[in-house]
Formats: sequence, C-alpha cells, structure tokens
Amino acid sequence: MSNLPVFAISPKHTTLDFSDGWTLENKIDVFAARIEGWQIGIAKEIISKEIPHRGFALLHIVFSYFEMIGKYLHGYVGNDQSGFYFRKGVRVTFPEVSPDEEMFLKTLYSSVRNGLYHLGMTKINVMLRDDIPGSLGFNAERKILAICPDRLVEDLGIRFHDYITELQNPKNTQLRENFEKRFDYDNSETSL
Repeated sequence: MSNLPVFAISPKHTTLDFSDGWTLENKIDVFAARIEGWQIGIAKEIISKEIPHRGFALLHIVFSYFEMIGKYLHGYVGNDQSGFYFRKGVRVTFPEVSPDEEMFLKTLYSSVRNGLYHLGMTKINVMLRDDIPGSLGFNAERKILAICPDRLVEDLGIRFHDYITELQNPKNTQLRENFEKRFDYDNSETSL
C-alpha cells in the first residue's frame, strides 16, 4: 500500500479510483465531474438559493470556461495564448457570434476576463442586467457589455453538456484526441 496522500480529483473521484491507470472514458468522467461539480453546479446552486448580489461571484466562477474549452477543443498544449483560446471558446460556445464581431470579443476578454482575473472585478464598461434578451449583449459604438450572469450559467451548462455528449461518442476521434492531449497536459507535472 502506498503512503501517498488521498485527495479529491473531482467531486466524485479520488486519487484511489484509478490505480490501474486512466482510460479515455475515465478522463472524460473526471473532467465532466470537475466542471459540473466545482464550477457550473456551484454557480447553479447559488442561483437556486437566490443569493443577492450574486452576479460578480457567478462570473468569477464560470468565466474561465471560455479559455478552457477553447484549449480542450483544439488540443492546445501550453500555458500561453490566453486571448486566442478565450476568443475560440466564446465563438464555439456562442456560434451566433459572427466573424466581424472582433471588437465584442476583444472587449469581453479585456473588460470581463482580464478585469476579473487582474482587478478582482470587471471594468466599468460592463453592466450586469437581467433584462437583456440573452446571456451577453454589446453596444459596439460605446463599447459597453451587458451580461445576465444567471442566463450565462444556464447557457454554459447546456453547451458543456453537449460537449461531453460529443466527447463520449467514439466516432468523434479528433475531438477526443484533442481533449485527451489537453487533459493529459493539464494533469501532468509538465503543466506545473
């Protein structure tokens, strides 16, 4: 018996669960449990409890989703290219974002992602609103973003579920290869 410590690698799995090695299906299960249990699920629980002033907390919890999903979809191995993969992640999550909306993507990255990660909150051109007709809105002329955090969490939950369903299909070989490449990188000492 090993003297290595036992710790959680997801809300449903510990380091003891895969002593014989990881299959691709194990990796997908762990990944899904992490994102659903430690991010999207926590955000949904906050919403269900109707915690006042939850908007910024929800953004802090889920906004890393875009860069993460961009890197997993493309099998990117490395720690750089945050802006590039953030934009890729937004485009795949919201395919309705047209190619000519680069200003929206740049503003979302700079004002929300960088604001949250570097300032602890969004920049002043970001409004949290419940009355917009979707998760995200943008006034290009004034460079103002409107975000409905509750709806954003709901949308990310739907899109993430779709991604996991696609990953579980053995016919999606390139998607699965890209996922495994990134997962292996993220869960190795190389990424430290």
